[in-house]
Amino acid sequence: MLETMLVLLTMASWVYWLVAWWHVRAFFRSQPELDDRFTPPVSILKPVKGLDAQAYQNFASFCQQDYPKFELLFGVTDPGDPSVPIIERLRQDFPHQPIRLIIAPAIGTNRKASILHALAGQARYETLVVSDSDIRVTPEYLRRVVAPLADEHIGLVTCLYRGEAALSLTARLEALHMGVTFLPSVLVARKFLDMRFALGATMALRRDTLARIGGFAAVADYLADDYQVGSRVAALGLRVYLSNYVVRSVLGATTFREQWDREVRWVRCARVSRPWEFPGMLLTFSTPLAAVLAVLTGFSPEGQRALVVSLALRWLIAWRVTGYTGDRESRKWLILLPVRDMLSAVVWCAGAVGRRVTWRGETFLVTKDGRLEIPTRPLRKGFSLILERAIRCLDAILRRCYHIREFSRDDACILRLSFTRSREEVTLSDGTRIRKGDRIGELHLWNERVPPMPPDGPDLAWALAFQRRMARSLEELAAYVEAEPQCRDVKAFRGDLAFGSGDGLDQLASAARHWGFDLFEEDSPGGSFGRFIDFWRKLYRWGLIWAFNPGSLNGKSLRRLKSGEFWISRRRLIERYGSGRQSASKRRDLVMEDFQRC
Repeated sequence: MLETMLVLLTMASWVYWLVAWWHVRAFFRSQPELDDRFTPPVSILKPVKGLDAQAYQNFASFCQQDYPKFELLFGVTDPGDPSVPIIERLRQDFPHQPIRLIIAPAIGTNRKASILHALAGQARYETLVVSDSDIRVTPEYLRRVVAPLADEHIGLVTCLYRGEAALSLTARLEALHMGVTFLPSVLVARKFLDMRFALGATMALRRDTLARIGGFAAVADYLADDYQVGSRVAALGLRVYLSNYVVRSVLGATTFREQWDREVRWVRCARVSRPWEFPGMLLTFSTPLAAVLAVLTGFSPEGQRALVVSLALRWLIAWRVTGYTGDRESRKWLILLPVRDMLSAVVWCAGAVGRRVTWRGETFLVTKDGRLEIPTRPLRKGFSLILERAIRCLDAILRRCYHIREFSRDDACILRLSFTRSREEVTLSDGTRIRKGDRIGELHLWNERVPPMPPDGPDLAWALAFQRRMARSLEELAAYVEAEPQCRDVKAFRGDLAFGSGDGLDQLASAARHWGFDLFEEDSPGGSFGRFIDFWRKLYRWGLIWAFNPGSLNGKSLRRLKSGEFWISRRRLIERYGSGRQSASKRRDLVMEDFQRC
């Protein structure tokens, strides 16, 4: 079955590349007539952070435009940025060209969008052209990208890009990705998936269009600001126009770490921006798919033929594509294309999971809707990161094995639920008696939703946030128990608690009573086998805390970690949190006041 699937995917990828070649050919052979007389004054917006390769030459290419009237605005967030002397030199070398430097305050986690917001506010003209700092252009650039805006139905003009001046192996691999993988894929997406996105290399639009989508402030917390701008312009009913002018991204001598971080960021950006189309990227991996097929078939004649066809097809189409785009840099290094394709597959696999991205030296987390978050705790690296992911993966597997389910769609719910039989006899404070074999509900913390505890341990802000989420979770649980027939014979609900020996069971029991729970400390098991099982249970709990909420360890060692059980009867749960209780807001306020006093 696996071999058959790989054969089908490999053949589909051949078709994909033939289609991509055809659309690249058609796109660059058709030269639409542009209105050269449409040359409104333009403000060029350049967000900058740090020094890119050949930065002065890149900036100077925008000062040498064959265009009647334009200004050039550079923006940085730090007055001490190393690009500032380069910009000052540019002002001296081009005294007749309006060039301004703006120090932009951060208004969101996306520094580039923050800078663009400040630049757009300072721009004098109604036509805005945004371009990345590593881009170099020829003198006809402005005329080519502004001319389509003469059509009032076009809301935004964007450009393809290719790599140039690749001075290291990793830079050459990156140039290959830009020129013979990414560029054709954009043209396929343009044809079949609608052009509802923009590329940050160039975005030309009118000021009033930008205002209608909320300005750059509206995308200041998103990773893919260019995609968001293009998508929002398209949502207004305006066209996103792809120019056949190809700008050049000057790469210089990049390192593997830089390239890896950048490409993983691109892939995770694509995953959150266009999730339904993300799996389709598999069709671009002709060589990796054929290589895996060859290995699985023991390099059978069929597997070898598939690999040869994939390599030949990729080289041939890449040669033709670089001819259409004038990409001499990629054409020089086509011998490396199989390595590039294998690396692209590895990057795709890495980008398909995880939320961490590194951008211009800063590390962020990406949410499901594409927003950037600043990590609330230090991100782990190397072996620690691998171990953390392994623990999270094991946790997910165990949840499936034990049929642990989500009973609420509320994002504030921090509990999950499973059902089992009681292994002990327990008498709760409200008189409810649980016998061995009685059906009970097992409560499990939804680790990903628990508010992260500060590194120095719990503070009042964390305690209040946790209290609100726990109260809401119990309300959702009570509603589920009242409505779900399979909960009718459930007498009580229990959960496990891990705590340090110095925390004080009395204090924890007092806190649990505010939620209506009874808390019992687990007895240490006797016998060698019991101690063996207890060790691994503690190790797993300690690992979960370390992986999901390390601040709550607060110096607790595995040896000092103790276990407890918290119980609440079905009757008490419904009385306190069910539909027959006092109004949710009033009850929650009373609980909050009581909790704060505690």
